[in-house]
Amino acid sequence: MICLATFIIFSVLGIFSLKYRILAREAFRCVFRRVTLRPCDTSFNQKIKAKITAKLLSKKKIKLAHILHKYFELLSWIFTILLFLSLFFSAKKVFNLVKFGTCDPNSASCVFNRNDVNYGGDKCETKW
Repeated sequence: MICLATFIIFSVLGIFSLKYRILAREAFRCVFRRVTLRPCDTSFNQKIKAKITAKLLSKKKIKLAHILHKYFELLSWIFTILLFLSLFFSAKKVFNLVKFGTCDPNSASCVFNRNDVNYGGDKCETKW
């Protein structure tokens, strides 16, 4: 399921580089086939798996490369779930910041709190 996570990541990176746009397009084809319950025919998973394993092998981390190669599908599911969990919690914090003016409306433990901003006070002055 690495194609879903890589599609999101490569789509963002594709804004800046053609190399990532090509990879994002290939990842999209793989995601589309996986969503429609068909196997991925582009061998995208094998290509990403080979690139990551080859980088580890070139750095003489053979045991880590072997573990990654063996459990690649499981690790890709874990990273995909972590990606969506972090996106969910980030969106929740941004929503709370916009609606309530703080990241956590139940406590005041937010770094971004628009009620605590001091415009023109002594805290914001810069001494050159």
